[in-house]
Amino acid sequence: PDALVLSILCDFKGRDEFDIITYILNRLYKLVADKNRLKEYIEILEILSKNRNLKDKIKEVEKMIRTTRYEELPSYEIGLERGIERGIEKGIEKGIEKGLLNGKLESAVTMIRDFNLPIDDVATKLKISIEEINRYMKQKDNEILGNEDNN
Repeated sequence: PDALVLSILCDFKGRDEFDIITYILNRLYKLVADKNRLKEYIEILEILSKNRNLKDKIKEVEKMIRTTRYEELPSYEIGLERGIERGIEKGIEKGIEKGLLNGKLESAVTMIRDFNLPIDDVATKLKISIEEINRYMKQKDNEILGNEDNN
């Protein structure tokens, strides 16, 4: 694999650059089973290709190969991992936001029902809408009634 990557710097002696690059990449895929190592070899190939002004040809060949086996490419796996990480981060953020809102709503219900505070004051202090408080209180009442019906 090392020699294949370095061969991008050799004189192609009039052979078609596209064919040579295709050969190099296909051989790398066959020789390197470890996806992380393959990724490293492709990155080195891309860097070295700049020395011969072959960057565009490398992109063209990589694009062609990706259309046939894009799921096997290290870049696909990297993108997938990043997508999963971002999805988890967004899920955590939304979960935290929902938890905070539910905590505020739970506090609002307690303030209104147990301490007999006006709903307007509670909504203003907790910075939530009266509609949200009413909806939450109705949902809680329905849950309590639903649970009593099942007993």
